[in-house]
This record gives sequence, C-alpha cells and structure tokens, in this order.
Amino acid sequence: MRARSLIILFLISLLTTDCKKGDTGGDATVTAFVMHHSKAINFPTVYVKFDAKDLPSDPTTNYDLKLVGVDENHVHIKNLRYGNYYLYAVGFDSSIMLPVNGGIPLTINWKNRRNAVDVTVPVTE
Repeated sequence: MRARSLIILFLISLLTTDCKKGDTGGDATVTAFVMHHSKAINFPTVYVKFDAKDLPSDPTTNYDLKLVGVDENHVHIKNLRYGNYYLYAVGFDSSIMLPVNGGIPLTINWKNRRNAVDVTVPVTE
C-alpha cells in the first residue's frame, strides 16, 4: 500500500511540474555579437525575450532579461535552458554618429543545452 501511495504521489508531482523551456536556470551560454553591417558595436544593450520567436511589441519594455555590454562589443547571456528566445539589441555606431537597433530569433536545441553558442545580432539605423 505504501508503494502505491508513493507511486501516485510521484505521478502527481510529475504531472504538475512545469517543464521550463526558454528561461534561465540551464547550462547554455550565448555570446551575442552586435554588428552594424561589418562593424562591431561597442557597449551594446541586449534585451532577451524568453519563449519567443518574434520581436515583442515593445522590445525595450517587454523583455525578460536585459544585459549591458561593458568594455566589449558583445554580451554573455548565461544559464539559459533549451528553447526559443528573441534577442533585441540597441547601440550607437560612432562611425556614422547614429543609434542602431535590431534583433534576431534564437533557438537552443536540446542537444546544445549545455554548450556555448555564438550569435550575431544584426542592427541597422
């Protein structure tokens, strides 16, 4: 009888537990390089929307994670789980003296959930 109760308790906990995809708490690290044409953008800000494949309606207020590049032309997004993300970047291109922005969807597959991934986030004026 005790074994049956334990099995039922285990099944209930298994069914009510969320499978968290597209969130932090994993082992993947993404290095997001922000590029305007072929020029790297220094000190970018990258907004990350979890479980998304499309640009959010307002990506600078409707985001789940914000990272600011310090002393570099990229940001490291750490501890991601497998799933879908949308990366939106803003910065300033000093060669044309204009702000730039843009984004790209990113999918981390189950087999890459523990790897380092490099991605280029293209931006434009």
